[in-house]
Amino acid sequence: MNPAAAMPQPLAEAAQPLADRLREIEQPVRIIGHYDCDGLTSSAILVQTLLRLGKRFHLSNVLSLAPGVIERLNREAPALVLFTDLGSGYMDLLAQLEAPALVVDHHLPQGEVPGNVLELNAHKAGVDGNREASAASVAFALALTLDEANRDLAPIALAGACGDRQMTGGWKGWNLEIANMATEDNYLKEKQQLPLHGASLAEALAGSLEPYLVGVSGQPTAAEEALREIGLDPTAASDGLAGEEAARLADWLVLKLLEQGAGSEQCEQLFAPSYQLPGWGCTVSELASLVDASGRQDDTSTGIALLLGSTAARSRAGAHELAQRKQLLALLSAAKFERRNAIQHFSTSEPALKGTICGLALGYFLDRSLPTIGLSPRDGELIVSSRATPELIERGLNLAEVMSQSAGKCGGIGGGHAIAAGATVPLDAEEQFLAAADEQVAAQLGL
Repeated sequence: MNPAAAMPQPLAEAAQPLADRLREIEQPVRIIGHYDCDGLTSSAILVQTLLRLGKRFHLSNVLSLAPGVIERLNREAPALVLFTDLGSGYMDLLAQLEAPALVVDHHLPQGEVPGNVLELNAHKAGVDGNREASAASVAFALALTLDEANRDLAPIALAGACGDRQMTGGWKGWNLEIANMATEDNYLKEKQQLPLHGASLAEALAGSLEPYLVGVSGQPTAAEEALREIGLDPTAASDGLAGEEAARLADWLVLKLLEQGAGSEQCEQLFAPSYQLPGWGCTVSELASLVDASGRQDDTSTGIALLLGSTAARSRAGAHELAQRKQLLALLSAAKFERRNAIQHFSTSEPALKGTICGLALGYFLDRSLPTIGLSPRDGELIVSSRATPELIERGLNLAEVMSQSAGKCGGIGGGHAIAAGATVPLDAEEQFLAAADEQVAAQLGL
């Protein structure tokens, strides 16, 4: 397969000016990426591409694109700033940047692009950034534009898309083309298996986040009892089930998810193909989890080092993933969700995990007719994440607009995707923000 032929023409054309700028730069490139899986994978793709070009760089991965980031960059006075997985929703901030900048993003564009910025955005290139391309997918397009030999970075791009949940329901759009390319190159192989991971069945169920099993996930004794009730040995290897036993466990999982109100996508994921990465010795979702945990455990350098091939970093990332899994299981069990007219919300002391909690709770047990909002204090501000369902988007909900407009009423900023967005508002504006968000969502949904 010719990578250039597989890439949507508008995406290839939009990538070319950024590729030209990176080819000609002689000074170090200042890279600012998001801290989550998609941000780290897109950063790693760009870093590896620059290394292969013989370019120098300085990378930082941040929790959000806040005014303080721009102020720091203006003090540093770099020759060129490259933003990835953030930027398109904050053009007003980028207008305050004194250096020229490149933006590689897939979030909904907001505001007029200032003269100092060249933007490569999936949406503007005719690709759905919610479903068909993540920031890592877009960064991969830029990497291919610079050198088709960079197609070996496809597994990293797919991990980024998986981290943004774009694997759910199967690959689509540009992501599908990347998956096809990776399959052709033997970087990717499909395998059918239940999405359970652990040394034993009991360990797999007790540690399961996707699927999240209410009353079982995070509770080893309950997991053992559930398995015995359906006639399975809790100590049996989780990857050793076959035939009638595997079917029995699958049936139980489906019924359990339906009983607790999980969405249809979550049920269907039980039977989705597992995408193996032979060169990495894991699946796409496992690589995404390792990278995401590193970022959310405030160790982005380990996530980047892992993606660049460090064996020591992979070991550290494994420890982060285990710690994060335990933390999420505890937080999901303890979270107190409050309901308003058009939204449901909760607070947590863990700003890096609130979005993950939002998505898991809404997908597996909350009222799916209302979007979920998570709030967490950090450095004197209130950091917000929100999640919706595909059904709510079809009814007209756009969380990027909700976050932007509601935050704006409180002296904050917000943006993102229609289905997943975030905001930063003053710490004392929580009630004002929630009231504004409730009103905005009600208006969009006609409640």
